[in-house]
Amino acid sequence: MPDPQDMNEICARLDRGEVDRNQFLEAFTREMTSLIGCSRAGVWMFIDTVDGRALRCMAMYDRERDQMVSATDMSTAYAQAYFDALQRDGAVVAPDARHDPTTQVFLDTYLLPLDIHSILDVSFSVNGVMFGIFSCEQVGGPIKWTQRQLQWLRQIGSRASLTLLNAATAQAETDMDPLWEPSSPSRLRTMPAPLVPDDPDPERRSGRNA
Repeated sequence: MPDPQDMNEICARLDRGEVDRNQFLEAFTREMTSLIGCSRAGVWMFIDTVDGRALRCMAMYDRERDQMVSATDMSTAYAQAYFDALQRDGAVVAPDARHDPTTQVFLDTYLLPLDIHSILDVSFSVNGVMFGIFSCEQVGGPIKWTQRQLQWLRQIGSRASLTLLNAATAQAETDMDPLWEPSSPSRLRTMPAPLVPDDPDPERRSGRNA
């Protein structure tokens, strides 16, 4: 069974300088996919764009393809209800993402092309300031997210937020090769800008798709 404590060691390797930013983000998203039991997992950071505030994907791992994939920005210009839910609740829990009012906006550009049915996004912060999210996605069919999965993501945020901030800073200051294959569609497109409850264990999923 995946162990949430494994995230501590992944973060510690970056903190000790044993891995670079790309190696850390790939290991981090792979482990998050394994822990939650989802098809895809990613890390996103808040940025400012000409269209307003947006989330930019730092890394996204696709378990079916066993590789890092790309996703372009999610913007308040198109998904205000989604951002409002993140700000209010610190999470978007959408077992039926195609009909959930907070995620339905992504239907044509993201959910249908990638056969994504369920989304679990959890924000993380440093010194009380929210600066990013973890995203978990399920393809091939819907899944009912558990309180344990939600709790694990929040625990990961408590441990990893500062390390992720350091990784984001390194990304902004260093011209590095991309982690992903530029192939998958995005939730939304925007102009680029610089920069434990006693629930059962997570259920195992069936179909997956890129």
